[in-house]
Amino acid sequence: MHQCSICDNNKEKGIFIYHLFVCEVCEQKLLNTEPEDPNYRFFVNKLKKLHQQAINS
Repeated sequence: MHQCSICDNNKEKGIFIYHLFVCEVCEQKLLNTEPEDPNYRFFVNKLKKLHQQAINS
């Protein structure tokens, strides 16, 4: 089990971006969210944090 860096839930399946885990559900949401979608900014901000964490590690 790994904790998703987007939703903070523990999941078994997903991907690692650098050393940070993104669950399957969040991965699909990331891939399918259009820029016009209100959730788009949420994902952009989460990815910025992931990037910053990766740089600081």
